[in-house]
Amino acid sequence: MANIKERLAKDGTKRFTCDIRLKGYPAQRATFKRLTDAKKWIQDTESAIREGRHFKTIESKKHTLADLIDRYIKDVLPTKPKQQAVQKQQLEWWREEIGVYLLSEITPL
Repeated sequence: MANIKERLAKDGTKRFTCDIRLKGYPAQRATFKRLTDAKKWIQDTESAIREGRHFKTIESKKHTLADLIDRYIKDVLPTKPKQQAVQKQQLEWWREEIGVYLLSEITPL
């Protein structure tokens, strides 16, 4: 969902600040001098986010979920002794099921 706020700059000119918030994605913000530019940016950005083209995903295209799980088991899990056995079993299940996918291919829904 997006909204546009009209503001006055220090020099007295109008500025339009746009905020885009979509569930599961980081908020995006931009400021424009013209309302038409702001509306076009919102339309283009929301579309790109939904289609997976907006965010830089170079790093996420290099690693699989299995890589992430292995790193988590090695670096984070040892700091959680009470949860270690259960979480390790769950993580290994996920690694077997969808570990071959790139991180850029995995979405919330």
